[in-house]
Amino acid sequence: MATLFDERERAFEALFAQEEELRFRTLVRRNRIIGTWMSGRLGLSNEEAETYTRRLVEAVASPLTEEALMDRLRTELIGRGHEAAAAELPDLFARASAEAALAVREENRAA
Repeated sequence: MATLFDERERAFEALFAQEEELRFRTLVRRNRIIGTWMSGRLGLSNEEAETYTRRLVEAVASPLTEEALMDRLRTELIGRGHEAAAAELPDLFARASAEAALAVREENRAA
Protein backbone atom coordinates (compact mmCIF):
# COMPACT_ATOMS: atom_id res chain seq x y z
CA MET A 1 0.00 0.00 0.00
CA ALA A 2 1.41 3.35 -1.01
CA THR A 3 2.00 5.83 1.71
CA LEU A 4 1.00 9.46 1.52
CA PHE A 5 4.68 10.30 1.10
CA ASP A 6 4.97 7.96 -1.92
CA GLU A 7 1.88 9.47 -3.52
CA ARG A 8 3.17 13.01 -3.03
CA GLU A 9 6.57 12.02 -4.43
CA ARG A 10 4.95 10.58 -7.57
CA ALA A 11 2.80 13.71 -7.95
CA PHE A 12 5.86 15.98 -7.70
CA GLU A 13 7.75 13.83 -10.21
CA ALA A 14 4.82 13.97 -12.63
CA LEU A 15 4.57 17.74 -12.22
CA PHE A 16 8.31 18.13 -12.80
CA ALA A 17 8.14 16.00 -15.95
CA GLN A 18 5.21 18.04 -17.27
CA GLU A 19 6.97 21.34 -16.55
CA GLU A 20 10.13 20.12 -18.30
CA GLU A 21 8.14 19.05 -21.35
CA LEU A 22 6.43 22.47 -21.52
CA ARG A 23 9.78 24.22 -21.13
CA PHE A 24 11.27 22.12 -23.93
CA ARG A 25 8.32 22.78 -26.25
CA THR A 26 8.55 26.50 -25.47
CA LEU A 27 12.27 26.60 -26.32
CA VAL A 28 11.67 24.71 -29.58
CA ARG A 29 8.95 27.16 -30.58
CA ARG A 30 11.08 30.15 -29.52
CA ASN A 31 14.02 28.95 -31.60
CA ARG A 32 11.71 28.36 -34.57
CA ILE A 33 10.50 31.98 -34.32
CA ILE A 34 14.09 33.23 -34.04
CA GLY A 35 15.19 31.02 -36.94
CA THR A 36 12.48 32.47 -39.17
CA TRP A 37 13.48 36.01 -38.19
CA MET A 38 17.17 35.32 -38.74
CA SER A 39 16.51 33.72 -42.12
CA GLY A 40 14.69 36.84 -43.24
CA ARG A 41 17.50 39.12 -42.07
CA LEU A 42 20.14 36.97 -43.74
CA GLY A 43 18.19 36.76 -47.00
CA LEU A 44 18.15 32.96 -47.10
CA SER A 45 16.21 31.00 -49.70
CA ASN A 46 13.27 28.89 -48.53
CA GLU A 47 15.36 25.72 -48.44
CA GLU A 48 18.25 27.45 -46.66
CA ALA A 49 15.80 29.01 -44.20
CA GLU A 50 14.29 25.62 -43.36
CA THR A 51 17.74 24.14 -42.76
CA TYR A 52 18.83 27.15 -40.70
CA THR A 53 15.69 27.06 -38.56
CA ARG A 54 16.01 23.30 -38.08
CA ARG A 55 19.56 23.80 -36.78
CA LEU A 56 18.33 26.37 -34.26
CA VAL A 57 15.56 24.06 -33.13
CA GLU A 58 18.07 21.24 -32.69
CA ALA A 59 20.19 23.60 -30.57
CA VAL A 60 17.57 23.22 -27.83
CA ALA A 61 18.96 19.76 -27.10
CA SER A 62 22.53 21.07 -26.88
CA PRO A 63 24.07 22.52 -23.73
CA LEU A 64 24.18 25.93 -25.45
CA THR A 65 22.93 28.66 -23.10
CA GLU A 66 20.63 31.44 -24.25
CA GLU A 67 23.49 33.92 -23.96
CA ALA A 68 25.79 31.72 -26.04
CA LEU A 69 23.11 31.29 -28.69
CA MET A 70 22.49 35.03 -28.77
CA ASP A 71 26.24 35.69 -29.08
CA ARG A 72 26.50 33.21 -31.95
CA LEU A 73 23.59 34.84 -33.78
CA ARG A 74 24.94 38.33 -33.09
CA THR A 75 28.33 37.34 -34.53
CA GLU A 76 26.64 35.92 -37.60
CA LEU A 77 24.57 39.05 -38.18
CA ILE A 78 27.52 41.41 -37.67
CA GLY A 79 29.67 39.25 -39.93
CA ARG A 80 27.13 39.74 -42.70
CA GLY A 81 26.82 43.48 -42.12
CA HIS A 82 23.57 43.53 -40.15
CA GLU A 83 24.66 45.46 -37.05
CA ALA A 84 21.22 47.03 -36.53
CA ALA A 85 19.57 43.60 -36.57
CA ALA A 86 22.18 42.31 -34.11
CA ALA A 87 21.14 45.05 -31.68
CA GLU A 88 17.54 43.76 -31.85
CA LEU A 89 18.42 40.28 -30.58
CA PRO A 90 17.72 40.81 -26.85
CA ASP A 91 14.25 42.17 -27.62
CA LEU A 92 13.68 39.40 -30.17
CA PHE A 93 14.54 36.71 -27.62
CA ALA A 94 12.18 38.28 -25.07
CA ARG A 95 9.29 38.61 -27.56
CA ALA A 96 9.83 35.14 -29.03
CA SER A 97 10.01 33.59 -25.55
CA ALA A 98 6.76 35.27 -24.47
CA GLU A 99 4.98 34.36 -27.71
CA ALA A 100 6.19 30.76 -27.53
CA ALA A 101 5.21 30.36 -23.87
CA LEU A 102 1.72 31.70 -24.56
CA ALA A 103 1.24 29.40 -27.56
CA VAL A 104 2.45 26.32 -25.67
CA ARG A 105 0.19 27.10 -22.69
CA GLU A 106 -2.80 27.51 -25.01
CA GLU A 107 -1.98 24.24 -26.79
CA ASN A 108 -1.65 22.49 -23.43
CA ARG A 109 -5.05 23.79 -22.29
CA ALA A 110 -6.68 22.71 -25.55
CA ALA A 111 -5.30 19.18 -25.27
